[in-house]
Amino acid sequence: MARLQETAADCEREDLFECDEVLLTAGGSAIFDLVAEHLHAHLQRPFRRVLRSGCYLTHDHLQYRRHMQCVGERLKLTETLRPALEVWSVVQSCPEPGLALLSMGKRDVSYDLDLPVPVWRAEGGRDGPGTVHAVPGHWTITALNDQHAYLKYDPTSPPEQQPQVGQLVGSGISHPCTTFDKWRWMPVVDDDYRVVDAVSIHF
Repeated sequence: MARLQETAADCEREDLFECDEVLLTAGGSAIFDLVAEHLHAHLQRPFRRVLRSGCYLTHDHLQYRRHMQCVGERLKLTETLRPALEVWSVVQSCPEPGLALLSMGKRDVSYDLDLPVPVWRAEGGRDGPGTVHAVPGHWTITALNDQHAYLKYDPTSPPEQQPQVGQLVGSGISHPCTTFDKWRWMPVVDDDYRVVDAVSIHF
C-alpha cells in the first residue's frame, strides 16, 4: 500500500494523469481491513478509492474462514463473514464399506487450496433438500476426479450416520474464485434452501 501511495504521488509529480479525478484501487480479500485503512494518497487533485476484494461476496468454509479469523482479531470482532457458497451433490454409490462416491468433481468445485468439506446431508426431492442435518464428524472428502468426489466415513458407525445412495450432500468450498469459474450461473437460495434468484457468472 505504501508503494501504491508513492506511485500515485510520482505520477502526479510527473504530470502523468490525464483525468481530473484519480482512481486508486486495490484488492486483498484476505486483508481488506488493512487495504481499506491504507488505500489513500497525498495528491493535490481529487481521488476516489475503490476496494476490489471480491471474495467477501460469498466467503468460504476453509481458506478465507482462516483469513477472517485474523481480520476479526485485528478489528476485535466477535463475528466476521459467514460462508455463503455451497456445492450440492448426490451420493451415487457406496461401493465398499467406508467409501461413498458423490456426483461432483474437479469440473464443479475448487480444489487448488483445499478439498471440499461436507457440511450437511438431506433426503433429496423435487422441492429441494427439505430438512438438512449436519454430517457426522467422521465424513471427509479425500479426493476428487473429473466428476466424482471420494467421501470416506467410519464403516463401524451406526447405519444412520452412514451415507445412503440418493442422499443430497451440501459441501463447503475453499477458494471461491476457482469455484465460480466452473459455472455459467448459480442459484440464490433463502434460509430454507428455496431458490429465490439466480446470478450469471462472467469470470
